[in-house]
Amino acid sequence: MHKHKPHSQSGFTLIEVMVAIMLMALVSVIAWRGLDSVTRADHHLQASTEQTEVLLRALNQLQRDISLRANVELVTPGEPEVEGLAAVTVRSSDTQGFRLDIIRSAPVAGDGLQRVRWWLKGDSLYRAVAPARDRFPLPAAKDGVVVLTGVSDVQVRVWELDKGWRQLSGNRREDPLGLEMSWVRQTPQGVERYRQVVGPLK
Repeated sequence: MHKHKPHSQSGFTLIEVMVAIMLMALVSVIAWRGLDSVTRADHHLQASTEQTEVLLRALNQLQRDISLRANVELVTPGEPEVEGLAAVTVRSSDTQGFRLDIIRSAPVAGDGLQRVRWWLKGDSLYRAVAPARDRFPLPAAKDGVVVLTGVSDVQVRVWELDKGWRQLSGNRREDPLGLEMSWVRQTPQGVERYRQVVGPLK
């Protein structure tokens, strides 16, 4: 009689299958965490980029308003110089806050001049533009719109001959030789500080 040898079993044991499943689950968790981290970083970067774009638009507009300031003597024909018609007037104090008034050329050549006002109220920076006019008196700038939020502080320094940069605190200055504005802004990414220098203005 011939004896038959038992056939060896092929395949995986239950323990091997369970170990394989556990390893696959571990790899999946690691991959998910990595993907989640990349997604969070992308959202953070996108939010930061949007915040920066908003800030740059506001500061570029402010720079443009000042660069288009009236470069002619603001007087009424046949009359002495009219008070309050400086091309650039800046004010900064703890009680009255930041305000910048500009008389600038209209966007369309030949339309005359227009008043523009920037001011800080609460944590928002506002800008108001009056209609252009080719004769005095110029309409006041009203109905401001928010151009930047989260602004917690604005500090202003003016350039003076033989004195250099001097802090403007509680004062109003007309047609300064130069302006330095320091901005502190609260964003979801944290506190951000910016410095903008405009000048010379004469």
